[in-house]
Amino acid sequence: MKKIFPLSAIIIIVIVAVTVWRLNRTPAHNPHYDATTCAAVDILGKKPVDDKALLERVRYIITNENNSYAVDQVKYNEDLAKVSVKRYQALSTQQKTFAGQNIDSCIQAMTKGAADKTNQ
Repeated sequence: MKKIFPLSAIIIIVIVAVTVWRLNRTPAHNPHYDATTCAAVDILGKKPVDDKALLERVRYIITNENNSYAVDQVKYNEDLAKVSVKRYQALSTQQKTFAGQNIDSCIQAMTKGAADKTNQ
């Protein structure tokens, strides 16, 4: 009995640790959120915006897209939206200027800007 208790305690601790790790990790990057962030910036008039307004616009666009025309719906995930907003906000002024040309250039700028960063 004395040897079973420490072993079972260790197994329970490992299970709890793995569960906590899985629940707290950032989900895998979804490029759809980068494109949605670019669309949100385009809709907001390409002017500097704060994170809260940009997050709200990303949520609005994904929700609207799912309600209207999307065949493959993307479930809104606040963590993924925050990662994409941070990726956009981390772009340099020159990259944001390039990104402001159109949505395609914005996606390119976010992809190239993120290549040097570890927030994917």
